[in-house]
Amino acid sequence: MSVTTKQQAAEMINNLPDNANWDDVVKTLIKHRKLSFGMSDAELLADGQLTDAEVSAVVSRLETSRNLQDDMRSTKSYKPGNATTLGMIAGIIAIFFAFVMPPISWIGAVLAVVAGGVGLSRGEDKAWIPLLMAFISVFAYFVVFNQMG
Repeated sequence: MSVTTKQQAAEMINNLPDNANWDDVVKTLIKHRKLSFGMSDAELLADGQLTDAEVSAVVSRLETSRNLQDDMRSTKSYKPGNATTLGMIAGIIAIFFAFVMPPISWIGAVLAVVAGGVGLSRGEDKAWIPLLMAFISVFAYFVVFNQMG
């Protein structure tokens, strides 16, 4: 008769100390390769149990990914509005041209401020970024201008 998954899990949990917490349970499941979240292909394919150092590395990767913002894990969850997107593009143009051709930078900075303001009024995600980019372009222009004159 084969051992069931429930029996295997009960045996692993029974082997833990009485003061074990949920982290200990998860680490035991990872160590015996019963949980594969955060594991590399090499860790999945290796023979035997994982070492404590390998388990710590897996847990560390899991904790790091849990702390990332949603829009850093998946670009599908970050959908800026049209005004914010336009403002970001204008901000990039403003920053670039602050060093090359300042009049174009001024137009881009004004467009970034207007688009960022519209984005803020609509409640769009990250609408403050175009405003920051416009500020950076104006700041960069004055730094370059003061160095030259």
